[in-house]
Amino acid sequence: MNTAMKKTCALIMLFVGLGAAPALAAPYVSVSAGLGLPGDFEELSNAWGVNSGVSWNGAVGYDFNGPRVEAAIGYQETDFASAGSGQTSFYSFMANACYDIPIVKGAKAYVLGGVGVMDLKADDDPPTSYWLNETYFAWQLGAGVGIDLSKSVVLDLGYRYLKPENIICAYHDADVNWENHSVMAGIRYSF
Repeated sequence: MNTAMKKTCALIMLFVGLGAAPALAAPYVSVSAGLGLPGDFEELSNAWGVNSGVSWNGAVGYDFNGPRVEAAIGYQETDFASAGSGQTSFYSFMANACYDIPIVKGAKAYVLGGVGVMDLKADDDPPTSYWLNETYFAWQLGAGVGIDLSKSVVLDLGYRYLKPENIICAYHDADVNWENHSVMAGIRYSF
C-alpha cells in the first residue's frame, strides 16, 4: 500500500471515528475565570513588565470517560507595569485534549494539551497604534482537578500555560518572547 493510500485510509478512519464520537461520549460545556499571570514581553535586551489580570475561558467538548476533547475560547486584558496607560489583551481559540485520572471517589486529576491561535494586542501607549496586533499559532499545557458536585456538575480547579510562537514586532523590528500563566476555577456541566 503506497503512502497516499495509507494517508487516505487514515483520514477516512479519523472521520468515521469523529462521526461516531458523539454517540459514545457525554457532551459538556464549561466556564471558568481566574488570575492571569502574563510574563514580560522580552525583545532583544528590552523587557516590558505586565501586571496580572482576570482571565476568562469557555469550552464545549465531549467526555469519553477518561479522555476528553474540547474547543475553548479564552480572553484576558491587563495593563503594563511600567506604563500607566499601556495595555495588552488577547483572545485564544484552542483545540484541547484532556485526560482524567481518578484519584479518590468524586475527584479526578487531569492533564491537558492544546493547539490553536491567539489574537494578541499590546502597546505601551494605546490607543495610538498597537506595536503588536497579530494572530499567532499558540499551544498550551495544563493540569488540574475536577471535583464532582453532582452527577452532571464538576468544580474545575486548574492551571494553564499558554505560549504563542514566532511573535515579531514590526514596530520595533524584533522578535518578541512572551507567555501567559493562568490559575482558574470554573464549572463543567455534562448533558
